[in-house]
Amino acid sequence: MLQDFTKLLLDYSICILPAFVFAILISAVLAELIPDSFIERILNKNGFLYISLASILGALIPLCSCGMIPLASKLQKKGASWLITLSFLTSGNASSITTLILTLILGFKITFIRFFISVILGILAAYLFVFITKPEISAQNTLLNNEQNNCNNQNLFTRVKKEFTDLIKSFGPWVFVGIFIAALIAICLKPEQVIKFAGVENFFSPFIFACIGFPFYFCGGSDIPIAKALLEKGASLGSIIAFMVASPGINLTSFLVYQKWLGRKQAIIYLLISVIVCGVAGLGINFFILPLTPFEMR
Repeated sequence: MLQDFTKLLLDYSICILPAFVFAILISAVLAELIPDSFIERILNKNGFLYISLASILGALIPLCSCGMIPLASKLQKKGASWLITLSFLTSGNASSITTLILTLILGFKITFIRFFISVILGILAAYLFVFITKPEISAQNTLLNNEQNNCNNQNLFTRVKKEFTDLIKSFGPWVFVGIFIAALIAICLKPEQVIKFAGVENFFSPFIFACIGFPFYFCGGSDIPIAKALLEKGASLGSIIAFMVASPGINLTSFLVYQKWLGRKQAIIYLLISVIVCGVAGLGINFFILPLTPFEMR
């Protein structure tokens, strides 16, 4: 059994790690080439079109929740509406260029669904949060601008190298955790067990999987090995999409930061809205888009 587990660890590592390093490299380059001022300029408007644009931009920007939350807070302090800010933040937590590149391991169609659901999540979560909480135009903020950027005078290669190293240090350990958990799932769980718990016939499965990453910090694509292992065992696509979209933003680490920015009550409301939207999206995928496990569609 130990030999089989070691082989699975090696197989998942060979499958995941090259894509992870490539995705991190692309993210590091884009993070240095795209200035914050560009994002601020685009998101300094309102209306449904701009809220949708904010969600699309958030789902593509090469940042995880640890970078998205301070940036969204900065935008809000500079006058961006709550709808723009939260749409940008929510979709950015759920997706990024890094995670989308890694999700290609699961197939192009699954990658597109992840991106699409991330954008929809951003728009819906923003509107529901503002409708329910009616937040003030300017929130009390204790988060931002504790760090100054001292790298502006360095050349591009040096900045990209530093960004790449920082991203590897931030995400790398969690990717290895994901690979380890994926190997455990592959060797310990039988397909019938996974289908019973995470199959299309379990109505509550997408909601459970939207919450399942809360104790962890699955970010930067570290959810992909686990998603791959569960899909191969027969988990429904809706449950896995709910997990991949929700877990980067719905976790204890992010909640502690949301609490500082929004206050505890509003942070809890925001997370509950995100869980419900992800769960409903997962149900929609299971019952209306792909009632079968997803590997047939690749």
